Amino acid sequence: MELVWIDDFLALCETRNFTRASELRCTTQSAYSRRIQRLEEWLGAPLFDRDQRPIELTPAGLEFLGRARRLREEIFDARRAVLASSSVFKKALRIYTTNTLAATLLPGWIVDGRLENYSLIVASISGCLDALRRKQADMAFVPHFGDDAPLLGLQAEEFARDSLALVASAALKPRVALRGGALTGPIMVYAPGTNFGARIAAMLAAHGVTIAEPPLCESASAEALVAQVEAGLGAAWIPGLLLRDEGLIRCDVPDYFDLNYKILILRPA
Repeated sequence: MELVWIDDFLALCETRNFTRASELRCTTQSAYSRRIQRLEEWLGAPLFDRDQRPIELTPAGLEFLGRARRLREEIFDARRAVLASSSVFKKALRIYTTNTLAATLLPGWIVDGRLENYSLIVASISGCLDALRRKQADMAFVPHFGDDAPLLGLQAEEFARDSLALVASAALKPRVALRGGALTGPIMVYAPGTNFGARIAAMLAAHGVTIAEPPLCESASAEALVAQVEAGLGAAWIPGLLLRDEGLIRCDVPDYFDLNYKILILRPA
């Protein structure tokens, strides 16, 4: 099993098209197809029904989809946890959060609380929840889109609210539009397997919307995407917390394109 196979699988789940998925993964279609085949051989079952247009996940593919997202996050979270375990503090308040919240809301909260000797660990949302349940974190700050099941067994307190909106520079905004069921223009997306990426993909699928052209840029980092938007390269779904540039404008798309969420403080029960 290779990490690149998981990213390949998630890209094909998102696009349901080998040509578009291979472009998204910056490789040739033949090389991309071979990697998907190697993943299927390793798992011992076909993951996609290639006779359907667009292609569909097989029952085995549907079973692997949720696991693939968790595997990807856990691999990166494992690295973060190992690095965090080498803390210089013998005893410190251990706070887990996402990169966006660590760079925006957390500093002010820490100043107000006059914290000393704290350890701040940046992880994915699932990594934060896992750290709490394993008693490796004293608290976590995470975005939450309203599904209560992942919070079972945790104490939750609302800290703030935010939303994802599709934004672009003033000059580029006219090029981004929803025509029929296709979103046109230079669009940048979150990497397959990320929480924001999964939420946006689910919203588009629920309304029958596709992205007309292969995405201009793919990144797991909201901070990286906002930098590209500020440079006038494309449009992307950006958390309101990161919208510092007054020149960035919401694109002319339906209201359902905006994804509202709460920011919660979580503690072990």
